[in-house]
Amino acid sequence: MNKERISYKGDALSSLSRGEWKKALQSFQKHCDQEPTDLRSRLKKAELLERLGKKKEAIEEYRKVAESYGRDGFLLQAISVNKMILRIDPFAKDVNARLAQLYTEKSRESKHLRPLPHIPLFSDLSEQELRSMLDLVQSKSFPKDTFICREGEAGDSLMIICRGEVGIYKQSLEGGEIWIRSLGEGDCLGEFGFFLDRKRHASVKSLMECETIEITRNELDGIIKTHPRVKEVLEDLFEKRVLDNLLALSPLFSPLTVPERREVLKRFCVLNIPEETFVFKGGEPSHCLYMIQSGEVEIFIQSRRGKRVVLGRLGSGHLFGEIGVLLNTPRMAFVMTTQPSKLLELAKEDFDDLLRLFPKLQSVVKEISSKRLSRMNEILSQESVEKAKESMV
Repeated sequence: MNKERISYKGDALSSLSRGEWKKALQSFQKHCDQEPTDLRSRLKKAELLERLGKKKEAIEEYRKVAESYGRDGFLLQAISVNKMILRIDPFAKDVNARLAQLYTEKSRESKHLRPLPHIPLFSDLSEQELRSMLDLVQSKSFPKDTFICREGEAGDSLMIICRGEVGIYKQSLEGGEIWIRSLGEGDCLGEFGFFLDRKRHASVKSLMECETIEITRNELDGIIKTHPRVKEVLEDLFEKRVLDNLLALSPLFSPLTVPERREVLKRFCVLNIPEETFVFKGGEPSHCLYMIQSGEVEIFIQSRRGKRVVLGRLGSGHLFGEIGVLLNTPRMAFVMTTQPSKLLELAKEDFDDLLRLFPKLQSVVKEISSKRLSRMNEILSQESVEKAKESMV
């Protein structure tokens, strides 16, 4: 019996490759009769029915497959199949309502047993919110090694990967492109352009054949007016992604893997600092270091004559305050915000613990600190030369 089942499917695929659609359909039908849980084969069967002009039968099979995916908690696959139904019959809006109901019921049932896989944005929506979202999303397919979007391009739509895997690449602070992470089924991308400036903040390339569902900023704004909580869900997703990108681009934390960066993020505390506010002053104990999420700080020292000597200004993604923490010495400089800023604070105890957990960070932080100390000495030496010139005048 098993050989017959393999034979039917093998015959179907062989006929399909030769363009013999009717023959392929017959073989897929026999295989699906024996293996009704093989949803991928049932999808092929529905696609062949559609190709052969049997649209009513195709829709019926698509509906059964979507229902099976939804009942099993595979929301994204079900959404993709629903889009196939709507392609044939644009008025079949009931499929999304049924899927939203089915998925919500399944989520409730599994909450106390084995939770369904979490899908950013969708998993956190109510049935009504999910239904509104499903009515507006569009499905897109991309071949392997295709750029879905490039950093700097205009774009404010939100995309979720239904099938396949993509690589995320971004320009580093020093120039050049670096790999940030890979994203797979259920992951979301495009939230930066949605919240910030309607531009793509990273390049996204398909690592294999991919399928996404996409919703535009205008459509999301419409949903948010009716369901304001959707924005809260998006903002939470955005905040987590921003923080991970900061660590991935940081000279200190970039050597870490994605799971290691998640461990680091748990240790940070977010601070909102007003404009022209001291973060710390020279001589104070070094109890923590900082990373700038947004805003800007100015670093300066006081010369022996009381003159303010600016060492530099740092913006988003930069680290400061690590020298005193690393050397266990008081603060060597003053740091003040030049605009309202959001800082990530890491306590010395947590930093020391991270150095023990991830020894590769030790050499990196020493190199960064060494360069910063050299720069400070260089500026002080220049000031000494200027003083000498003044005395000669």
